[in-house]
Amino acid sequence: MAESDIVYVAVIPQDYPSINLSKAVAGIIGKDAYQTRLLLAGSIPRIVARCSGAGAAEAMGRKLREAGLTTIVCSDTELRKPFQGVSAKMIVFRDKEATFRQEDEKETTLDTVFLIIKGTRHPVPVAEEVPAKTRVKLDVGKTLLMGGIPVPKREKAKIKDVTPENEWFLRLYQRASSEPRAEMLQYGMDYSFLGAEATLSSTANFINVVKRLRGIYPRAIYDERLMKTFAVDIPGTTPAEDIDINCKLIYYQHLP
Repeated sequence: MAESDIVYVAVIPQDYPSINLSKAVAGIIGKDAYQTRLLLAGSIPRIVARCSGAGAAEAMGRKLREAGLTTIVCSDTELRKPFQGVSAKMIVFRDKEATFRQEDEKETTLDTVFLIIKGTRHPVPVAEEVPAKTRVKLDVGKTLLMGGIPVPKREKAKIKDVTPENEWFLRLYQRASSEPRAEMLQYGMDYSFLGAEATLSSTANFINVVKRLRGIYPRAIYDERLMKTFAVDIPGTTPAEDIDINCKLIYYQHLP
């Protein structure tokens, strides 16, 4: 990473961070002890510092490690890199591997998986322009002016926008890269590949997919901490970026 990059320092959470540790870390990152203790007690890696350049970030990370924490140092460019793997529409299961295929036929076959992350996406509501229904009502004012002769008026009835439902996602990683090789979205798959096991419930079908994949990749780490929503400590991120960033931090946490 270039010395001019914005680089973040994250820490691996602790079950019960002591007051002394919180005070020591607070002095390093420039925050109060109470706020620092909340950061250290989280359930996923938390970004605690934003540095200008790799040198400053490594120095900060070293101080935190000396205080007794495990750290992750990662550039803004890497953390914000969007998902570029295969978004699977269908899956071909085999005994010890699976092929993930997009709608445009792009595909990848994985015989080993290091990490499986399951989480929940919260789609941002999109304002869609929909054709309005026209209905006819009586124009009372004009009817009175016309001496009681009914005068109709046309008005367009409003149709409420539908907010997209939350959905589960699954991302599969190999050890060599922090970029997921394949992603599955609960409402983005054609579950006919499940054959006779397919049901009318996307929830049941997705659970079946997870079970099948865990059977094919029994050595893969399975992490479902992102079933809850976690914002990142970077201003101005979108919900989709929060998922990408948190997934990368979790990947780095599981590396030896």
